[in-house]
Amino acid sequence: MKGSRDSADRLINTWVECLLQCPDQLLSLPLNKDFKSPWGINVMSGFLVKEISITISEAQRLKHLTLPLIKKLDEMQVIKKEASIKENFIRQEIFHWYNSLSFNDKNNLPRLTSSVNNICFESLGSEQSYWANSANRYEWVAEVIDGIHEDLFELGIIGADFKKVNGEKQIIKDVRSTIVEWVSRTVNDLEELWEIPISKADNSLGFSVSVKHIQNITGASPSRATLYREFTNPLIKKMIEKDILVVPHDSYKVAGIENRRKLLNWYRQLSEEEKYTLPIFGNKISLNKMHFRQRPINSSSLKFNVVKNAWDFIHKDLEKLNIVDVNYKSFAERKRKKNFSKKEPSVIKKECLDKLAMKGLNTIAEFIEPSNLEPFIQIEQLFAAQIKTVASESSKGGYRSACSLFIKYLSKFYGSKPLRVIEVFDEHLLSRYRKYLHQKIINKKISSHSANTVLGLVRRALHRLTQVRDSEYIFFDVSGFSASRETDTKKPFTKNERLQILDSIEKGLNESRKNFTPYKITGIGINPLSEEGFIVRGLSTLENARWLFENHLMCRSVHYNTANSHIEKAFLRIIASSDKSLKDVYEEWGVSTLINVDTLIPYILRLAQVTGLNTDSLLSLDIDDYVDCHPATLRPCLRYWKERSNGHKEYHLDLFNADLTWLTSTQAKSIKIIFEEVISLTKDFRHLIEDDESKNKLFIYQSKYRNHRRVISLLEHKGNKTTGLGYYLSKFTKKYNLHDDSGYPITLNISRFRPTFVSEMLSNGVSLREVQLMLGHSSIQMTINYLDSFDFNSVSRTKINDKLKEIHQSTLDEKTEELSKDIKLKISDELAITFHTPLAECRNIFDPPDFVKNLSSYIPGTPCSQYNKCLGCDNVIITAKNLPEIFAMKRDYTLLTEHTRVMDTPYGHVISENIELIRGIIDPELSAFSSEELENGRRLAEYIETTTLIDGAI
Repeated sequence: MKGSRDSADRLINTWVECLLQCPDQLLSLPLNKDFKSPWGINVMSGFLVKEISITISEAQRLKHLTLPLIKKLDEMQVIKKEASIKENFIRQEIFHWYNSLSFNDKNNLPRLTSSVNNICFESLGSEQSYWANSANRYEWVAEVIDGIHEDLFELGIIGADFKKVNGEKQIIKDVRSTIVEWVSRTVNDLEELWEIPISKADNSLGFSVSVKHIQNITGASPSRATLYREFTNPLIKKMIEKDILVVPHDSYKVAGIENRRKLLNWYRQLSEEEKYTLPIFGNKISLNKMHFRQRPINSSSLKFNVVKNAWDFIHKDLEKLNIVDVNYKSFAERKRKKNFSKKEPSVIKKECLDKLAMKGLNTIAEFIEPSNLEPFIQIEQLFAAQIKTVASESSKGGYRSACSLFIKYLSKFYGSKPLRVIEVFDEHLLSRYRKYLHQKIINKKISSHSANTVLGLVRRALHRLTQVRDSEYIFFDVSGFSASRETDTKKPFTKNERLQILDSIEKGLNESRKNFTPYKITGIGINPLSEEGFIVRGLSTLENARWLFENHLMCRSVHYNTANSHIEKAFLRIIASSDKSLKDVYEEWGVSTLINVDTLIPYILRLAQVTGLNTDSLLSLDIDDYVDCHPATLRPCLRYWKERSNGHKEYHLDLFNADLTWLTSTQAKSIKIIFEEVISLTKDFRHLIEDDESKNKLFIYQSKYRNHRRVISLLEHKGNKTTGLGYYLSKFTKKYNLHDDSGYPITLNISRFRPTFVSEMLSNGVSLREVQLMLGHSSIQMTINYLDSFDFNSVSRTKINDKLKEIHQSTLDEKTEELSKDIKLKISDELAITFHTPLAECRNIFDPPDFVKNLSSYIPGTPCSQYNKCLGCDNVIITAKNLPEIFAMKRDYTLLTEHTRVMDTPYGHVISENIELIRGIIDPELSAFSSEELENGRRLAEYIETTTLIDGAI
């Protein structure tokens, strides 16, 4: 037993010594009453049991060992021997709360009013409200509250005119005059009126200004505040007139009217950006997902009709901003509609899968044997096993849809015969299914979003099969699809869209350039503030606000979330009481405010327009990436970064001669202007950027919410939903009312400028080599693939076909030998090719006979689909005696690809196709011939010289 006691002693002493090294942790130490302690409190026994792993009896017996912690709290002035136990508990709670606040948190603490610098603890929560009430009763709690205000004053967060709680304990002799003065000062201040809480009262309305609020403002006792409460009636009348409060009737209760005020007051102070960050669930603002300090009301307050009406008003406004969906249907509504429109077969399928979900699926033996009536019963059973793992009907419906689509895919290959998963499913099944979905995306039969969902559900079903005992099934996983609007993201802008965008960019640039115009002092207005710093009645006008702006604010813009001095706050109150927003006032006065993303968007769009660079390449540009004269070309050059390529690249400007309407007179001139103007716009705050790696980035901006005026590189937040580039491009589209040819808003993203740029070049006859150079591709094949992926086949193939016809016509001319030397030299510059096979020769595979052109499979501008088809035909008979000729064909193809540029031409596709056919015949791993037969064919091929597959000349 003694050893056990010594062990508990050592554990407690070690724990105490560790805590004494970290005094801040003592602020959160759970305390309770202990009358043996000189302070009347000590550490909770249950907490010791949990922290040190000792018994409750040991914790109670050895609690005296924890007194050094209580003594340390006394030395830290957190608790006091003179204070009561209750006061010490409250003091520790307040110190713990205040110590956890950052400087920004302290700076954002709510004030009682704009004229009273004391913290409004009631606005922080019920716990903080209790502290404020306790301060009016307990001296030592009041001391802590006063200490907080003194600390805030030393930090420069509040002024020196805060009221001490201990000082307010003195009885105010003339409470009536104090209240009347406060009412007369506040009745025309709309901002102050919104902040006044109400409570029940014995008058005709049933409510009046809260007695506690009167106490906090005037320092009066509760009884005297109640006695002179009637003198605040002008405030109530004004609040009803301004629709801050509503006149009650039978269904309206005071609590509802007060919660309505709180809710609307919270919403009206939100910026547009903050509205986009609201948590939305079920197409409504989710109060439960908000931090309790940010929550304006509790969900239970929505039971009041007047609060519910305000709640609906807020969501109507959010509908206008497209934050919530006006056509949204609740789950119950969607379910009713779905049940109403269901057809009998789908009901049967649902019931079948639900029935299968009730069965177990742990071993292979539990799979149901398929039949001609139910050939895919095992597939359905596999998906049913997954359906029972989800609870929501929507998730179950997703599995049912995925099951139907997967069965449709399998039936294409296996028909409707009974199918057993163990016999049919292999490790590459998911990969093949992805290709199937990808083809459906290309054919616009399914969206990438839906394809991703279906692929994910099939992946889970296959994973479920791996968990079936005795199956020994494995599969290779594959990635999903890039979810986007396939119809727009890779589609060039139409001519009508280009003209709209060009016009809007020009307007945007003109608006952004207003920031270069310095503010002009007007000298209008007079000082609207009294000697005490209050706004004089009748002087709250925009002209007098401008006087403050020019004489006290030194023509420097201030904002609601950055105002600190009483003059700045008075200036903003005058603006708020007008019928104009702060932004509108600054624009009217010609004040340059923040250089934010909205200011930079026109420059980004202009740069994308004239270069065709991708988003990352644009946003990664540094201020020194534009070079007036490159040493190699003596032309202007733009250095940029291409992540998916080999990193740094150089973009030589004005290298091609074409009249492109999408571009300005020269690229270099436009780009130089962009760099100069953006650098000029950002020069005053570039040194303030926190990230050293971003100091030289071209596109940096000042944040206009949360971390106000923080300097950030746009590259940091390009993908953010509410602060990224996409959000501001959407705003730009709305601002200039940009619409596509169908009347819908244009999908404005940087990715679409690149194909538009290429489309304009192709339409104006720019060569493929020049397109390759402008796009920064490492090979001509990459450029050809790019053109194919962006649906430029119709343009590029037509031009290629025209050129090929010209080449082959000159080749087939019967009087070739009579051509002049100049013509021969011209022909020698082109690639002339004749295709041979063991069966026939083709003089122009791009100009087949009419019977081929009339086939439904023929596509103008593509190689003849019937050329050299025998090798790929299922009916062809190839024997060992044909192997030497086939090996000779492969040899000649290989020599052609190594010693000519044929693979850079459209013929390359034909050659690649034939090489693959030959590989399937002579590759030892794929061939049906023996190794000896293949080796003999390869040897005999060395003596075959007459089977020339392709005659090529450069």
